[in-house]
Amino acid sequence: MSAVWQIFAFVLIGYVWFTGLVWRRRAHIQPMHGMVSAMAVAMLVGLLTGLLFGLLFQGNLSRSTLWGMTCGAFAGFVFGLRLSVLTIVEGTLSGLMAGMMGAMLGEMMTLEQAEPLLFFLAMLYTACLLLMERWHGVEQANEASVFGKLRHPVVSALLLIIVFAWFQSLTFALPVAGERSQEQMHHENSP
Repeated sequence: MSAVWQIFAFVLIGYVWFTGLVWRRRAHIQPMHGMVSAMAVAMLVGLLTGLLFGLLFQGNLSRSTLWGMTCGAFAGFVFGLRLSVLTIVEGTLSGLMAGMMGAMLGEMMTLEQAEPLLFFLAMLYTACLLLMERWHGVEQANEASVFGKLRHPVVSALLLIIVFAWFQSLTFALPVAGERSQEQMHHENSP
């Protein structure tokens, strides 16, 4: 599986895990915490998927923007379904905006240039999910959690290290032979 699809799978697994966790704890979550969580998750999902679609559909900004916005908005909408209407609105609009920005970023850079940004966003996504899991777990301190061990800082740090090691093992595909990079086109057009 290519690196781009592995990142898609990583985003999807993290999203499903965190959404399920919040849905199970929805009785203990205050409305503002739900809205902030929906905004953060939808924004990171939209930004990552928009960036990946921008890289996949290089040269077709309308397609990558449409797919990025759809993924971000869908992530925010589904996240907020069981919480409240305001959470749905907050998540949907945040995901919509982030998907659009991610697609524009993906269009402006090559895969090699985007690799550090993808790494940063994957680490940020992981850290935010772990932090928000801990935050929602504190609200529900009296109820036993299946993921209670994740709240320990050492375990969270180990998970970040695992994501770091996984990301370093990815090999990003180089442009297809015959395609020119932005630098090559710049040098051909300069006097």
